[in-house]
Amino acid sequence: MNAMETRLIDVDLGGRVLPLYVAADLEALFDDPGDPDQVPCWAEPWPAARGLAAHFLQGPAIEGKKVLELGAGVGLPGIACGLRGAEVIFSDFQGLALDLCAANARLHRLPRYRLLQADWRDFTWEERFDLVLASDIAYEPRLLPHLKRVLLSVSRLGGSIYFSHPRRPVTLSFIEELLEGVLFTGERFTRAVTVPDDRVRTSYEILIHRLRRTGG
Repeated sequence: MNAMETRLIDVDLGGRVLPLYVAADLEALFDDPGDPDQVPCWAEPWPAARGLAAHFLQGPAIEGKKVLELGAGVGLPGIACGLRGAEVIFSDFQGLALDLCAANARLHRLPRYRLLQADWRDFTWEERFDLVLASDIAYEPRLLPHLKRVLLSVSRLGGSIYFSHPRRPVTLSFIEELLEGVLFTGERFTRAVTVPDDRVRTSYEILIHRLRRTGG
């Protein structure tokens, strides 16, 4: 993996602006574009991450809660939870992503955070969490059986899993599969997200799903 340079950006979360370290040059991080594990999708905040972060900055009280962010990337939703007083574990497959999470946690002076480098295909972490954050990570069909196993292993009874995504059909199907059993009840919200410097589009409607663990 190439060395990574960073730059500081401002992320507008509907009235509150958070500075955030991201990768300075995405193209420099492509070691093998043919290997999906090496595509640097972790190197900048996606619209769904912005939507979920805004939800927690303006949403329910989570002070003292234990939070796990899966596929954390630059860690924006986890940072938002940490700013609201939660204890956060940032987890990602890529070590450079965790370097960004750590830099952003230090930037915002989070008092309680940890880093976990882990692959869903070989995930053995036994701790359970009040909140599990899954920001636009349920889109690769080959990984969804592994993600399901991870989610069932880390969400505690009475806790919640939060998904956010820009209306991806595969993500909606995955959430429906989780809700088909007796382990979760669900609700969902929508949040408009603006990304002024997005190269594809600047406005997104992000779906946020809260799955509360009621069994298992």
